[in-house]
Amino acid sequence: MLALLVALAVIAVSVPSITAALSKPPAQAAFESFDAMVQEARSRSHEEGRSYVIVWGRDQLIRLRPEEPASRAEANGIRQWDQHTAGEVTLRLPAALLRGKTPDAIWTFWPNGACEPAELHYKMTNAKWTALYNPFTARAEVNYD
Repeated sequence: MLALLVALAVIAVSVPSITAALSKPPAQAAFESFDAMVQEARSRSHEEGRSYVIVWGRDQLIRLRPEEPASRAEANGIRQWDQHTAGEVTLRLPAALLRGKTPDAIWTFWPNGACEPAELHYKMTNAKWTALYNPFTARAEVNYD
């Protein structure tokens, strides 16, 4: 009985540190969340045969929506990325010569599976990442700092 009590005490003390070690760093979790929206944009545009965009709006929200929405609901966005509230996101689109996060910045994904080449910078108080997206695959090379 005493050995069981000691074993339970050791487990209770070690679980929080094991959980912390296994959880993803906040910067990595933020990237994976954003990348899921990018992959959804690419997938939807290919499957539906219409262009999708990720829009940085004046309301500080980052949304995924069709380039030409068919309804008000689509215009408001099919998906919204909430991680940006914990940090600052900057979009650079070299092809469009767009620099920095500007009102109504738009990143386009076409039905053929391609997208505009993009460079994203995400900065939190304790970490940051940079992602360079390939225009042909919409896959990112990510650097965490």
